[in-house]
Amino acid sequence: MDIREKFLELTSKTYPHGTEQQLRHLLPKELEEDKHGNLFIKIGDSKCMFTSHLDTACRTQEDVKHILKGNFIKTDGSTILGADDKAGVTIMLYMIEKNVPGIYYFFIGEERGCIGSGKSADEQSKEPLDIEKVISFDRRGLNSVITHQSGMRCCSDEFADALADALNKSDKNFNYTKDNTGVLTDSLEFIELYSECTNISVGYYSEHTKDEQQDIKHLERLCESCIKIKWDELPTKRVPECQDVTEDDFEVDYLQIKDTYETWSTDMAGNTCSFVTDRSGKVVKARLTEERNQFEQKLLNEFLKSIELEIRYYDWNGARLKVKYTEGHTSTCRRDELYNYISELDFREW
Repeated sequence: MDIREKFLELTSKTYPHGTEQQLRHLLPKELEEDKHGNLFIKIGDSKCMFTSHLDTACRTQEDVKHILKGNFIKTDGSTILGADDKAGVTIMLYMIEKNVPGIYYFFIGEERGCIGSGKSADEQSKEPLDIEKVISFDRRGLNSVITHQSGMRCCSDEFADALADALNKSDKNFNYTKDNTGVLTDSLEFIELYSECTNISVGYYSEHTKDEQQDIKHLERLCESCIKIKWDELPTKRVPECQDVTEDDFEVDYLQIKDTYETWSTDMAGNTCSFVTDRSGKVVKARLTEERNQFEQKLLNEFLKSIELEIRYYDWNGARLKVKYTEGHTSTCRRDELYNYISELDFREW
């Protein structure tokens, strides 16, 4: 497979959600389709899932006019490029051609709220696959191995460090490192099911805009590196949410001083709240004053607006944040997983 030519072919048009099936003639005929419209194939025996998405961040389908300048592929400025995420699709097609073991999922509707992956994750929650790692190829830049998405930890530092090290050893031009500033892609949908879920930089920039561009040399190098890595030998450390907590752990009520127990904390406004943590220090219950709850709701509202996702509503009970997206699926994260993004939530610093 000529990596550059395949990328140019895949980005010759934009593919808004609902048009993904038009790509079938550019993809291997062996791909199967699930009931949600996602395409997949299983190769060999592996506990890894590789993901990318077929849709692009636009509402209408348009022809793309490529401009090549040095190592970069751009457009003439009249459309987006669609490197997000045809770069990831290209990598997976190359890995499939080289028979790298794993299950490969090409998801639909990622740009509309992870529609395809959300539905697949809901189905797998009833019958999980024999999977330990979910690797998405859908991150801007050249260096990121994502450890957090939307404020939620998605993979362990040990896994991220090992993967970054493997990538850097495979190509002297690489400088991958763990990165906790991820926003959201399909791998996030599986964090309650599988241990290590990450997203890797694939060399595009200015995604979702008409200035979008792809470092094609980086993409070619990354394709070659991804067939060298021993994916199943990377460490598995993170405990999936579903194995670590039940819905009964998520409890909140407003503080009545006589009912307070466990750890007490008083914020700058004088609101005294209590928090119950498990043995690892994770918050499993919270008791908040009405005033404190309103303050935290405001913080979360501002945070969710800043990450520019299509959210229908969210629920905050002091111990966990549950978000429902416009297209119907949900995701959750714990209070302590938000500390890096909303420092005011860290009651240990009050």
